[in-house]
Amino acid sequence: MFDHNLFNKELSTSWLGRELFYYPELSSTNDHAKKIINESSLHGSLIVADHQTAGKGQHQRKWDAEPGQNLTFSIIFEPQKGERLSILTLACALAVCEYIDENLPETAWLKWPNDVLIGGKKVSGLLTETVFKGDKLERLVIGIGVNINQQTFENELANSATSFSLLDKNTHQRELVLARLLTRIEYFYRLWSTQNSYLIKRINSKLIGYGKWIRLEVDGREVNGEFKLLGINESGHLLVLNKELEVNTFSYEQVRVRFDSKTS
Repeated sequence: MFDHNLFNKELSTSWLGRELFYYPELSSTNDHAKKIINESSLHGSLIVADHQTAGKGQHQRKWDAEPGQNLTFSIIFEPQKGERLSILTLACALAVCEYIDENLPETAWLKWPNDVLIGGKKVSGLLTETVFKGDKLERLVIGIGVNINQQTFENELANSATSFSLLDKNTHQRELVLARLLTRIEYFYRLWSTQNSYLIKRINSKLIGYGKWIRLEVDGREVNGEFKLLGINESGHLLVLNKELEVNTFSYEQVRVRFDSKTS
């Protein structure tokens, strides 16, 4: 069960997470965050569930997590403009990376567009969704799943997922981890909202394949040849250099980065 007292004690943010909606069970924190109605602003509101019965990741993949062992939560943002949203998603993933780097005996990396990996295994995934009122962005919802104390993973996840506890053999207080993550995310939100280029540099430094030759899958199809990953630009687009030394630009939803034995 989520310990509200411990969470409130450890939370040091100014606004993020100060409005908390907690549920022992939800179908999806993102779905709930998109539908929740409130008379006042929901900016910075946090939806936490101990168990998701229909948690989802990118491309409608199921996010599978043991009840009460991990963090499954969504954050509601109400930015003034619906621009550069992919950078904010990556900034949230960066917060997970940096927490891991400082508190676990392993180094975490960002896998474009929305996963956090340790030693090639997934420890966190993010899903960003939007709610529009007409043509105006009403809210941005970023759902985050972090494997904290789960000890085993089933089926295809057995060899592709890991958790904090599996890495250091300790039990972690989920409430403490969440509070520390929100502090970082609030800081990164300020950098994002002021278009501080330092945030772009920090994200790029954590991207798997940054500065290396990789393969691309664009709109679901693999592209012939290799490309050097140049990172993201100030608009949140992925930049790559092709063999003709031309720079190609891709949107967040359009491209996936691939690696194989020939790619270094």
